[in-house]
Amino acid sequence: MTGALTADVVVIGGGPAGTAAGFWLASHGHRVVVVERRTFPRSKACGDVLTPRSVHQLLDMGLGRELERWQRLDTVRVVSHERFHDLDWPRHPQIPRYGLVARRRELDLLVAGRAEAAGATVMFGHDAVEPIVERGFVRGAVVRAPSGDTTRVLAPYVVVADGANSTFGRSLGTFRTRGWPYAAAIRSYWPSPRHDEHRLELSVDVTDRAGNVVPGYGWVAPVGDGTLNIGVGLLSTAKDFKGTNVAHLLDSFVASIAERWEIDPAATAGVVRVGRVPMGGSVQPTAGPNFLVVGDAAGAASPFTGTGIDASYETGRLAADVLHDALTESGPTALQRYPKLLADRYGEHYKTARLWARLLGHPTVMRQVSALAVRSESFADDMLRVMTGTLRPDHLGVPELGAALARTAQKLAPDA
Repeated sequence: MTGALTADVVVIGGGPAGTAAGFWLASHGHRVVVVERRTFPRSKACGDVLTPRSVHQLLDMGLGRELERWQRLDTVRVVSHERFHDLDWPRHPQIPRYGLVARRRELDLLVAGRAEAAGATVMFGHDAVEPIVERGFVRGAVVRAPSGDTTRVLAPYVVVADGANSTFGRSLGTFRTRGWPYAAAIRSYWPSPRHDEHRLELSVDVTDRAGNVVPGYGWVAPVGDGTLNIGVGLLSTAKDFKGTNVAHLLDSFVASIAERWEIDPAATAGVVRVGRVPMGGSVQPTAGPNFLVVGDAAGAASPFTGTGIDASYETGRLAADVLHDALTESGPTALQRYPKLLADRYGEHYKTARLWARLLGHPTVMRQVSALAVRSESFADDMLRVMTGTLRPDHLGVPELGAALARTAQKLAPDA
């Protein structure tokens, strides 16, 4: 073992949640080291779609000019059985009304660079092989360099941001609630002359080989570089989830949209990637005596969509604010506010989504929902507002009433 590095906070993981935490901590003036086991740029199994909530977080990081390089999504088309509705992104007083499509190999490198520019040290290609624990407190990590040499990275506070599998979090005692829904997703890229459209398409009529509508959706995201990001997400509440091959779902979905999007199903332009994502706050605990858990490591993705990048940026920032308070005024007791802050921000959304995911696991319900999504524009609009987590504090509509019911359900059955 060679020497030691010291910091105020060590962040384990350099994805969206970890680099957001690193950026905001460095912006607060703290010494922060981000340990990332992969070398960048690297690809991820995701749809490349930045929701308006994600765009809002990136704009707050001062990346407005850099975001102009990527494909803008001004509308969302909801499709079912050849019928569709075109919807504007939900109106919200703080959040922009557009999304973006950004390849993660470019996006994650950009945000990591932003964290470095703010003063964070990002150690690419370094693996946090084990936590350093003293008297019940995690004091940092043993980090292995690409050369095989190890270094102790020491800090009074730790942020766990090492993704859905979170081996570092598991070593500190985090666990996933097994009965709660999670998602499996698969995607790749296809060349298309329609690569530069400004619309995200969501198909809610994805079927398995038996012709049953499954709880999930297919997406088409124009990347603007000659290709489309096309993928399928499936909820674990599907009737035969373990027996369903998501690669077969993707093949069938691509074949069904090939003519509409002018693609050759056999001409995939990238490696097919598969990922599984814990969702709905299913990972606990999110705080220890001197560590916080963020992003996919905390199961922060939405059970409505399986999308987690917006919550990753948000929870990374929230953790940085809590740790700033701990470092400047309140000490370690500040960290115990973090679980309540997560519950206040996401609890209603997660509760509603978990119940919704279970309902959609019944093929009859899924068929009715997919049909209603294209028969009723108001239903589709409300569904999009709920799914994207953009309820309005200045408005009382169906989604807000649903959130109020979720608040009641959260109190009556907090573990459901």
